[in-house]
Amino acid sequence: MNNKLFSSRQEKMVADYMGWKVVSGSGARPFDPGDVANAQCLIECKTHNTEQRNVVFRKTHWKKISKEARSVNKYPILITDNGTQMLKNTWVMLPRRVITSNIVNGILVAINTSTSGNTITFNQDFAYSAYEAFYNDKAINFFEQAWEDEKVAIMTLEEFRKFYQSEFEC
Repeated sequence: MNNKLFSSRQEKMVADYMGWKVVSGSGARPFDPGDVANAQCLIECKTHNTEQRNVVFRKTHWKKISKEARSVNKYPILITDNGTQMLKNTWVMLPRRVITSNIVNGILVAINTSTSGNTITFNQDFAYSAYEAFYNDKAINFFEQAWEDEKVAIMTLEEFRKFYQSEFEC
């Protein structure tokens, strides 16, 4: 399978799971950015052709979707997986400032996260929730990472779905 087929499959999986729409042309046109979109968020999806041990978020992808999201007044969301294109192996990055609920449990867990200048990398088998927030009685687990001059929150797609439904669709 080539890169475009892997990407299209992942974008459709994310859009179907979240109840969103895939952007026509998958963000290839400057007037219609992002891969997946809804009323509040602009989403960039990234995957691999083969299964990887680690989950990797790249700064170039984050900066691109952040700039595009600002241009259409939406929140940037970066979604990546480990190449399996399975929901359970799909992770979401969003600006930490979007999580407005009070943090009720700040569990300072050592996460095997590596941050170089251009990537945030971790092995999902050893990633633990560092924070827990509540939205409409739903616990949302995530970890926070400082990246240059901003903080990002990272969580599984399943946790993000609970957060999104509680925050934007209540």
